[in-house]
Amino acid sequence: MLKVTRKTKQVDIILDQELAERIAMLGDQLARELTAEQVTEAGANNAAKRTAKRIEELRKQAEASTLVITLRAMGVSKWAQTLAANTVTNGATAGTRDMFGTAATALPQMIETATIGGRPVDDADLTKDALLTLFGEMTDGQFTPLWHAINELNGTVADPKAAFDLASKVLRG
Repeated sequence: MLKVTRKTKQVDIILDQELAERIAMLGDQLARELTAEQVTEAGANNAAKRTAKRIEELRKQAEASTLVITLRAMGVSKWAQTLAANTVTNGATAGTRDMFGTAATALPQMIETATIGGRPVDDADLTKDALLTLFGEMTDGQFTPLWHAINELNGTVADPKAAFDLASKVLRG
């Protein structure tokens, strides 16, 4: 029997928005520090080391509020049904897709594992309605990585034929 192995992807979302923003700001600061100052003979500059240590401290603090979801791509039929169920079919907005509805419909079918703070997420929190409520509370910066993962797993073409053809050309000279 033929077997398809669908791709998986892990998405980490810090649900504590203030903490996530502090970490992101420190990341920007670290990038500036690494480019603004010369690297010493001993390695990275002291300001960058201090900032990196602070980021690591906040990472540990964020673990309790980090939702870690492992997603598996859907089969093409289920993905098509999900898109159809969340696309406006008539009126001035025909063809418009409900991004949140699509995500909330797809996720319960895609989730392999979901933990927060290292503990399994209650199944009741992973229903379509519960996910829609969660999305309503999230910022764009929290939702967008999840949305990108859903689309990457289900909507990205992975046809290796062009790579095979190019490799053949290179190897044949």
